Amino acid sequence: MKAPLYTDILAICQEIANASNTDNDELRLASCKKLQVLCATNQDSPKDHPLQWEALADFTEDGEQAMDIYEVALATAEKLALPVFTASAYLAMALRQVEFEEKEQALIFANKANDVAQSIESEELKTEITELLSQLTQE
Repeated sequence: MKAPLYTDILAICQEIANASNTDNDELRLASCKKLQVLCATNQDSPKDHPLQWEALADFTEDGEQAMDIYEVALATAEKLALPVFTASAYLAMALRQVEFEEKEQALIFANKANDVAQSIESEELKTEITELLSQLTQE
């Protein structure tokens, strides 16, 4: 990913987080809209990247809509052959399913994340996936 795109995503995410911390709903919504515009502008272009889609899904309050956006992140990661982002998207989807109290679906996504994670170097991501799988299988 090119540095300017990463910097833009990070800056917008920081705006959203700061707005949330200060209960500034107007700024939060405006910043979320900025992220939506960035994603839409970059979609199917050389700047398209799964990180922007996963960030947008993470900040999307409507769970069903978030799952649709995670699907876009997943498709983009697979199209660009970025297994770290594929595993990350599956993990995020599993975590959303936990929020929905859909344990079986969460387990499916967590297992997919784990399968993809076998080919990545990120020990931190692998640990997160393993911990979620452990949590889901112990309940």
